[in-house]
Amino acid sequence: MSNQSTKDKIQEDLVKSMKSGEKDKVEIIRFAQSFIKQLEKDKNIELSESETVQVLKKVIKRNQESYDQFINAGRDDLAAKEKKEMDIIKTYLPEEMSEADMIEVVKKSIVNCEAKSSKDMGKVMADIKKNHGDNADMSMVSKIVKELLSL
Repeated sequence: MSNQSTKDKIQEDLVKSMKSGEKDKVEIIRFAQSFIKQLEKDKNIELSESETVQVLKKVIKRNQESYDQFINAGRDDLAAKEKKEMDIIKTYLPEEMSEADMIEVVKKSIVNCEAKSSKDMGKVMADIKKNHGDNADMSMVSKIVKELLSL
């Protein structure tokens, strides 16, 4: 993604999609952009790159929940729409760490935080979120931390 911010990339892709007549993509990009702008307006701040990524992750999580509900209800048409939205929004997220990389990060964080038991899980999670929150799947990190601290 080079030096271009995620918000700039979203805006650039919105203009490209409008010019090329990709109505579905325009709608999805505007949808994601609206969450970012709404949060900026509510907090009266300009979101940092990291905060922008976190907003997009929340949007994807919301879509994932809808997708799961539509699949369970047998509404493949609506599930496909949610999947398409998630796929487009995911293109704006940094590449996530592999599970092996996450395990290494968790091990280092446990040592850095001097964590000894599951009571220290909060410290480890906060450390990882602070240092790797943009490219780590925090639910997977949570499972790994629980596993390693329960040994």
